[in-house]
Amino acid sequence: MKAQINLELFLDDEIALLPKHIKLLKALDETKSITRAANAVDISYKNAWDCLDLINSRAKEPLILRVDGKRKNSGSELSSYAKEIISRYEVILKAQNEFLKEICAHSQIDVNNLKRINMKLSARNQLQATITDINLGAVNAKITAMLNDGTKLKAIIALESQKELNLEVGKEVLFIFKASSVILAKADENELKISASNRLKGKITQATLGAVNAQVAVNIGSNQIIYVALTNESAQDMKINVGDDVELFIKASQIIIGAQI
Repeated sequence: MKAQINLELFLDDEIALLPKHIKLLKALDETKSITRAANAVDISYKNAWDCLDLINSRAKEPLILRVDGKRKNSGSELSSYAKEIISRYEVILKAQNEFLKEICAHSQIDVNNLKRINMKLSARNQLQATITDINLGAVNAKITAMLNDGTKLKAIIALESQKELNLEVGKEVLFIFKASSVILAKADENELKISASNRLKGKITQATLGAVNAQVAVNIGSNQIIYVALTNESAQDMKINVGDDVELFIKASQIIIGAQI
């Protein structure tokens, strides 16, 4: 038995990146021309233009740039953000295909186990990283991993979990943590001292007040966003604004590690 599912990545609540979009973006990256990219994937120029214009307008950052700025007929190329999306798409697609292959290899499928797998994590922050160091203790393991921009984060998990996940140096993992686990401070508060292993710098890109709590999005570089939840009162007292330079503190014990087994 075989199974196949088309993967879709949603740019917003309505528009999704489909396999045909990824194929077209990759062709554009290779040819630097919408016309040649359309020919490569065997569609009309108008079809290619309409597809690219739609996804480019709905993405939070430009996907397509002119090779020489705004000069006409200068050719097109993908932004670093578009390349990161393609990379994420391929990583997720590979994991999906391996999962389906594993499921189909068994003659009997435990439906209850599938239901447990088919869960959505409530943790908003999920950063892809590569393990660079593992320090084993008597009970816990300290895992150090590097993000794609070179930033290092530390997580502390049970030794048993480290063994079950088969964690080793060089393995790609997800560092997962809730927005409420992140402490935010203004960058100019130099006297602030917090007993957290992870200290990151970033710039606020979005700040939204809710009924009780505020949600703040912080870009830490390389298009990686960390979400922070704090009370409206705290956000107002700190005079949080888009564009502010801030520091984020995350305890290593608050990070969950996700990995392919």
